[in-house]
Amino acid sequence: MAARKATKPAGKSLKHVRLARKRVAIGPPRPQYLDSRDADKLMIMMLALAAEVSAIRDRLDTHEALAEKHVAPIADSVEAYELPATRRAQRETRRVAMLHRVLRVLTEEVDAIREAAQGQATQV
Repeated sequence: MAARKATKPAGKSLKHVRLARKRVAIGPPRPQYLDSRDADKLMIMMLALAAEVSAIRDRLDTHEALAEKHVAPIADSVEAYELPATRRAQRETRRVAMLHRVLRVLTEEVDAIREAAQGQATQV
């Protein structure tokens, strides 16, 4: 590790000089799922956006449910809305379908690798 050097600005004593610190994240490193770090970062961003879209879709569903009951969709009524089991199941089905569409490229690749591995195992 290279030593950090403090340079003395003109007219100041060395005790007032701050050493430059290298900023380092604390904690375990983020897991990497894909070959490229950039592809991995892109996947993380895409999944975060998918989560936001899902939350917005759920909020829209709540507004639609309130409109069906002729209730004004103000913040208080949206927050107080009790989600029936049937609507919860519909949301979960919609969420799973969206994730399948978003992750289709990755899941197809994993499935192809599994099929190839099973094909090799049966030949042995």
